[in-house]
Amino acid sequence: MIDGLAPATFLLILLATACAGLAHVLLGQRWRQLPIFWLAAFVGCLLAYGLGLRFPLNLPTPAGVPVLEAVLLAWLLLIVVSRLRV
Repeated sequence: MIDGLAPATFLLILLATACAGLAHVLLGQRWRQLPIFWLAAFVGCLLAYGLGLRFPLNLPTPAGVPVLEAVLLAWLLLIVVSRLRV
């Protein structure tokens, strides 16, 4: 792993990158949307982690990151951002 980077931060960056890349393939039209999609996905993942959102399911949380909730909130923000005229 990268020195000095916490596992939760690394996982959040990976989740945001994967969500933003897939959203750009499915919803994007221009290359300039990719950084905007990445920022929206990262904010969504960070909100889920920071607020401690958890569904009442016994899902694993690697490094304390609620993966399902982070991905769902990231996609919610990605859909909102993709509907904006950027």
